[in-house]
Amino acid sequence: MRRNRPHASLSFLALATLVVMFLAGCTSTEARLVKDMDAALADVPGVVHASTTYNTNNGMSTRITVRLTASADASLETVLSDSLHTFANTSGSTRGTISVAYYVFSEGDVDNGIRPTELGLPVTPTVDEIRAFASGAQ
Repeated sequence: MRRNRPHASLSFLALATLVVMFLAGCTSTEARLVKDMDAALADVPGVVHASTTYNTNNGMSTRITVRLTASADASLETVLSDSLHTFANTSGSTRGTISVAYYVFSEGDVDNGIRPTELGLPVTPTVDEIRAFASGAQ
């Protein structure tokens, strides 16, 4: 004979509601970070377009991707350096261990861009490594 356990189903419902609320909060925070980052990076001299994405893979790993299109007459290294400083200043409370795929290329020449390795950083630095670079600690 099976008894109904209303308290167990209510507990599950409450837990499920909390999980949904938590995930919605994360999505809102991530969306705000992307919006703020795109706006800040678009203001870097020489940048004509900024695209930032925040990807979480089933809660297992997180990656931020930044792709910057620079004007044809801009120095890619200068845009990269200036934008990394801007990224560090705009990253706020973003977890420092998140990896960042960063790529800067000239308008119309997407195949010949540069990555943070040009400035001594790893090809996919973490947020903390970008912060250290920007503070001169690297």
